[in-house]
Amino acid sequence: MPQIFALSSAVLFGVADFLGGVATRRLAAWTVATWTQIFGIPVLLLGVLIVDAPAVARSDILWGASAGVIGLSGLALLYATLAAGKMSVVAPIIGAGAAVVPVAFAVVVGESINALQWGGIALALIAVILLAREPGVDRLTPKLFTQAMAAAGAFGAFFILMGQTSEASGVWPLVAARSVSIPVGIAAVLATGVRPRIPKGAWTLVALSGVIDMAANIAILLAVQRGPIGINAVLGSLYPVFTVAAAILFLRERPTVTQVIGIATAVMAIIALAA
Repeated sequence: MPQIFALSSAVLFGVADFLGGVATRRLAAWTVATWTQIFGIPVLLLGVLIVDAPAVARSDILWGASAGVIGLSGLALLYATLAAGKMSVVAPIIGAGAAVVPVAFAVVVGESINALQWGGIALALIAVILLAREPGVDRLTPKLFTQAMAAAGAFGAFFILMGQTSEASGVWPLVAARSVSIPVGIAAVLATGVRPRIPKGAWTLVALSGVIDMAANIAILLAVQRGPIGINAVLGSLYPVFTVAAAILFLRERPTVTQVIGIATAVMAIIALAA
């Protein structure tokens, strides 16, 4: 069951990031990131009602609040990077980095990972690297690469922090995360001097991104609460497969043979990690 939640989060994160990246081509990254956080509130409230939370500890709230700040920063960096670079190149780079951080953490804390799962982790990393290898990748500027790595680190840390919360806390760590991230996002928008208004034609993109992103957050939280962080974070980090697929379908970004192989490799990784 945890792997199903993690894989569902990858699908949802992939679609949400695609929508948010498209919106950020018209709006400032912090504006999109903050509004998506707000639009996700109804889904979060629904999650609170559905997911049982028999015992919410203070530590669960603190872990969630910390994850909220880091996650928002990663989201703003992600949207800015996706908007400035080619999605089918940038998204896999961020996904690979986001997968490495929790795997390293899992090794340090002695999390049990069997040989098949190690193979799945290796395949997942190979998949996202293959997805990023195409003509044009050399045009990824040092600034964009740095942004991508920062976003990856933030997402990896988000997975780890949420993984410290207890299953008994339900989705309340995400309530804590949003309680902190929304005010921080609003402050960041005001500090940058960017008008927080969204043009009429962009509302749908931002709203859908926010709703789907929150569903993804709930799914990955349930996954890392119930199963090993290393494996489930890697499954969740396969979201670039779905961002790339959306870019191919809707932006007409033509996939290369290498990217097709990368998607096939990702499928094999999912099978190994879900076993």
